[in-house]
Amino acid sequence: MLRKHGAEGLRNRLRRDLANAQWLKQQVDAEAHWERVAPVPLQTVCVRYHPPGMSTEQANQHMQNWVQRINESGKAYLTPAMLKQRWMVRVSIGSLLTEREDVTAVWELMKSEARR
Repeated sequence: MLRKHGAEGLRNRLRRDLANAQWLKQQVDAEAHWERVAPVPLQTVCVRYHPPGMSTEQANQHMQNWVQRINESGKAYLTPAMLKQRWMVRVSIGSLLTEREDVTAVWELMKSEARR
């Protein structure tokens, strides 16, 4: 990649990915019932959706279900993981082709599927 795009091209891609991760972090922080479960120093945003009225166990199952629907759709691939007995999802932003509109589309898809 360095040979093809040069150091400046690599820096620009990294800046873009970091900015997209910070944008997603801000969206999550502003949205009711969503929580960030880890700091966002680089390109990975770890989030959890916990609808009101659901126990932790119910929210865990719900999260696994909507993440599976997204992954099976082929529109995006999210990485589910468990942290302190609670399911969360890792959104990693780092593909060469990923732009803000892609991150926006994934965020809208996540919100839509999580609310089903």
